[in-house]
Formats: sequence, structure tokens, C-alpha cells
Amino acid sequence: MKFLLVRPHAHLPTSKWLQSMITLEPYAQELIASAILPPHEVEICDLILPKNPIKFFKETLNRFKPDFIGFGGFSSQFNANKELAAIAKKILPQSITCLGGIHSSSYPTGCKFPELFDIIVRGDGVSALKTIIKSLEEDNTLPESEWILQPGSDNFDDLASKLPPEIKRDGIDAKPRRDLVDSSKYFCICYGEKGKKLKTLFPQIACVRTSVGCPNRCSFCVVHFLANGKYLQRTVEEVVDEIESLPQEYIYFVDDETFVNTKRLRQIAELLIERNIKKKYLAWARVDTICKDPELFVLWKKAGLEFVYVGFESLEEGALDSYNKNATPSQNRKARKIIGDLGLNIHAALMVHPDFSKQDFLTVQKAIVEMAPSEFAFTIYSPPPGTQEFLESQDKFICDDPCLYYDCIHTILPTKLPLKIFYKYFSILYAKGSAHIPARTNRIIVPLKDFYKVFIGAIKFGWIVKRLYRRYDRKYWE
Repeated sequence: MKFLLVRPHAHLPTSKWLQSMITLEPYAQELIASAILPPHEVEICDLILPKNPIKFFKETLNRFKPDFIGFGGFSSQFNANKELAAIAKKILPQSITCLGGIHSSSYPTGCKFPELFDIIVRGDGVSALKTIIKSLEEDNTLPESEWILQPGSDNFDDLASKLPPEIKRDGIDAKPRRDLVDSSKYFCICYGEKGKKLKTLFPQIACVRTSVGCPNRCSFCVVHFLANGKYLQRTVEEVVDEIESLPQEYIYFVDDETFVNTKRLRQIAELLIERNIKKKYLAWARVDTICKDPELFVLWKKAGLEFVYVGFESLEEGALDSYNKNATPSQNRKARKIIGDLGLNIHAALMVHPDFSKQDFLTVQKAIVEMAPSEFAFTIYSPPPGTQEFLESQDKFICDDPCLYYDCIHTILPTKLPLKIFYKYFSILYAKGSAHIPARTNRIIVPLKDFYKVFIGAIKFGWIVKRLYRRYDRKYWE
């Protein structure tokens, strides 16, 4: 059999802009491809890369003629996946179409399109595909269970109503098939060291996953819901062996929360240093972890850590409590100082609630100044698709397709301010934040073409964000 694994193209202008700043490898598809062994054939179709993704997809279908087509992605990519599946069914009506990823795992009831998808996978795609292939090889039938659902089956509604299945070790133990993609196409914006000259702001980068799941329970995050509270980890040696094998200088840890197990992360850093592996790392870390174990980040700085992504969310106690962050404003400030004093670059994620008033936006502006220099990202709070809060909020949604707009930048809930004013202030946050990025504040010398890419890109993005209100019904504008 021939298997085609598809990463869908960006659907929204905001997502397209983001991909101009960071385009990571199709890591999920690379992991899933490891389940497909000879004599079966597999290709990865990454539709983020071509200028005309639909044309490229059709050409791939006609050239490769896959028997099985697997789509995956986030909730905001579901529309794109439906469009692609319809094309696949038209060109290759006998092919099996499968939908997996975060959206199908968290919200399978919203994926009931039997005319488009033959199978819906919840949870780990590696284990699922192994099971599907075995079933097809043995009796040419598709399996059905709580994590492999058939939209056309009478059992679908009952199976889809259950909680996500327990995560399995196949996904975390799989070795990504990087040989199926052109690794030179993937990059991430990085700011280097203070006062130093950079060859490029956009170095090639590889993804590495050391764990799956997160033991924390932040109200805005879907990870603990998907993982059913489980947290699986790879061995120290496996992680370091993979890093050592990679040609890229920059490594992006795609764990849901990299530094949860501080003892294990200390061992990874020590082994990287012992083997004299010279890489630069980007990773997410929680405020409480940074505050409890600052020496861990001193060690990781020595190992090559360069960029730390931190979900501060707010410097206001009431907001942090409402998000169930289990952190305080003083901890946020302390963590910011620890990372800053180490000379590490910071990505500071701050939350914007639909209930924000003008004063709330001004409070966030003050936080920007206090936490600079940082790369800032602002997330509009939305209930994750498939969760109880999402289901209970359906009568409140102000857009026809809340899943499409579940991208951190569009609101799916009504705002306290008129949308036109809300997005005016939201765009100002990005303008303020862009004035305090590390490359600018730390006087890092960057190539002129990269400077213009960021400068022009920021202007375009600000214009897009300010006008986002126009994507909604006019009654919400004023």
C-alpha cells in the first residue's frame, strides 16, 4: 500500500504571517511515518511550503496515487483538511481518508463527515496506524475502537462522546522519518546573544520531543484533557542520541512542558555537556519551575539553551487565579529576572481576555515595559474545542465556525468592548511588544534582509490584526 501523510496549509492570514517567522518541520507526520514499514510506501506532503498548496496537493495525488491519505492538524486547520479530503475523494475515490491530530482527538463529534473521512483517530497516531495497517493486512477491514472511529458507523456517536483515550508509548518512542522531508526548509526566528552579530535571524532548526503530556491543569490549555493527565518521557540517552545525530545547530523542544522533571532535564544537560554536543536550544518552561530550580537553567545555559518560552499570562493576581496557573505575580517577576540575568532570550506569552476593558489593555502595556526585552505573544482566551467549557459556550460564540477561529488571535466569545475597539487595543499590544524584542533592545547585529523581513512583516501583521473585526458580523463591530 501507498500512504500519504498530509500537513495542511494555513487557512487564516494571521497563520500565514506566523509561518513567515517560524516554520517547523512536520514532526507529527514524521513520527507517524515511522509506523509504515516495507513493503508499504510512504510520503509526506507538507502543504505549508508550496505557494499554491491546492495545486501541489492535486499533483501529488495524481503522481503518487496513495491508497491511504492521512490528514492532521489543529482545530483552526480543520476546514483546510475538509477541503483537502474532498479533493482526495474526487481524484482517488477508492483511497482511505483518515483524520488525526489535536482537533480530532479533542473534538471528534465535530468531525462526523463520513463522505470525507473514512477513519477518525484520537490520540497517538503511531499506535493507531500500526493497528490500521495490521487490520488491513489481515482481513482488509478497518478497525473500530474508542481511538479509531468510523464516521459512517452506528457506533460513532457513542465512541466519540467518550474522553480522549490514554496516550500510548508508541508515539513517544517513535523515531521521526526526517528522510522524507527537506530539512533545509524549516526555520525559527532566533535572536542570538547580546551585542553579537548574527549570520541570520532565521536559522534552520530541528524539532525534538522528550516527553508527552503535562501534569498541570491550566484552564485555557487542552493538553491535560488530551493526555488524560498522563505524562510520558523518553530516556535521557534516547534524547541525547537524537540531538547528537542532527545536523542543525538549533533544536526546538516541542514538549508540552519541557522542564517538568527537573532531575531528568539536569541529566540530559549533563550528558550533552559530557559528549561536547554544541547546539543551541529553544524550550518552554513554567514560572514555578524556574523559581524553584534556577540552577537548572544555569546548567542548561552552559549546555546551549538560548531561548526560553514562558507562559506568564499576566502580572495580575486575579487573572492568574482565574487561569488556574498556580503562579503569583511575584513568581512571574522573579522568573523573568532569573532568565534575564542569565542572558537568555525570552518569549513572554501574555493572555488577553474577551472581557478586557480599556484599562485592562493598558495594564498589559505596562507589563510589556516591565518584562522587556522579550519576544511577546498575546493570546486571546478561548475555551478549547471538545472541552466541557467549549460545549457549554456554544450559544455564546460570535462566529459561525469557532474551530476555525481557535488560533489564539481571533476571539470566539463576545467581547466587553466593541470588536473594532478591542482589536485596536489588541494591535497596539503587538506594536508595543515589537518595540521591545531582544534583537532591538540588545542591539544585536542582524543581516539587513532579515531586518526588513521582520520590520515589514510586523507592519503587515499589525494591519491585519487591527482589521480582524471585519471578519465578524457587523453587529459586533461598534
